[in-house]
Amino acid sequence: MARTPESPDPDRPAPAPGEEPRSPAPDGSGPAAPAAGREPAARQRVGTDPALDEHQKQGVSGAMWTALILGLLVLILLLIFILQNNVPADFTYMGWTFSLPLGVAMLLAAVAGALIMGLVGSVRLFKLGHRVRKLEKERADIKRALR
Repeated sequence: MARTPESPDPDRPAPAPGEEPRSPAPDGSGPAAPAAGREPAARQRVGTDPALDEHQKQGVSGAMWTALILGLLVLILLLIFILQNNVPADFTYMGWTFSLPLGVAMLLAAVAGALIMGLVGSVRLFKLGHRVRKLEKERADIKRALR
C-alpha cells in the first residue's frame, strides 16, 4: 500500500502537538527569512544554469543538408533553363553594349541578387553577433557580482 502524506511513518515518531514538520520552500530557496529581532539571514545564492555557460552546439547539420539538396535542385533547374534559352540577346548597360545568351544573362542577374542579399544578411548577422557578445559580457559581470 502506498504511503500518503497524511499517513504517519511507522519508523518516525509523530510530531508533538505544537510542532509542525518543516518542509522546503516551494521555490527551493531554503528556509524562510528570520523574524524581526533575530540575526539577518545569510545572503542567499542566486542559482544560475551552468548549461548556459557552455558552448551551445548548433543543430544545423539537418538544416544544412536540406538547404544543400534544395540548392542542388534549383541549380539543376537553372541549368535546364540556361540550356533551353541560349538565344543571344543584346544588352546595354551604362553605355556598354554587349550580347549574351539569355540564360547566361539571367544567371548573372540571379548571382548579383544573391550577392546583394548576402551582403544585407551579413550586416544583420554582424549586428546580432555584436549584441550577443555585449549581453554575454553583461551576464558575466552579473554572475561576478553575485558571487
